[in-house]
Amino acid sequence: MTNQRVKKFATVLAVPAVVVLGATGCSQTTGGDPVAASTSATTSAAQSAAASTAAKPGDCAAVSGRVLTLPKKAAGEPVLGLPQPAGWERETSQDSDVIRGAIVNKDLVSDAFAANAVITLENAKGMTAQQALDSQVDSLRQGLKVTGLQPVPGTLCGYPSTTVTYTMPGSTPNHKSTTLAVSIPDGVTLWSVTITVQSKMPDDPLYRRDSQAILTGLQITK
Repeated sequence: MTNQRVKKFATVLAVPAVVVLGATGCSQTTGGDPVAASTSATTSAAQSAAASTAAKPGDCAAVSGRVLTLPKKAAGEPVLGLPQPAGWERETSQDSDVIRGAIVNKDLVSDAFAANAVITLENAKGMTAQQALDSQVDSLRQGLKVTGLQPVPGTLCGYPSTTVTYTMPGSTPNHKSTTLAVSIPDGVTLWSVTITVQSKMPDDPLYRRDSQAILTGLQITK
């Protein structure tokens, strides 16, 4: 897996809010001096992951609400299902071979920034599951210069995962992000998935509820 810049991009929405979607990946660079943040998002996601440690691959948590099934880009890729809580809208302007989908909530806006969630998929063939997880965390350390990261291991849908929470670069101290990375072995291939939720209202009860539903409800099937 190559080192890939952490992409930060802005999309002006129909409301006076700008959505900045940050996605970890195998290589990315950007400015700023973010620091790691210890929030309940990391803890809750990790606890949910730990609870499913004995789950078989493909056994994902049940989701009561809507789930967006994201289209494949190539044969053999896993099918990704992104939970979409009420009030979160699909954002397609930055979809690409790596960024597979994003949703935003225009009601959760602070400093012209709307809460959002971004999911990525990459082929990590040639790496072990742990190496792929470590690579995603390293992209935050090396690309975003995040210090003090404390990855929390777990599983999601029966696959190994790791979760980290941090402050986004070049932004305000209340701009918190949580990234969940998952490694999906598939024969000789390994798929690396990340889902990142972020907001400048990290303590808002609605955001806390919805972001946890998104992180823990991610669906992965092969």
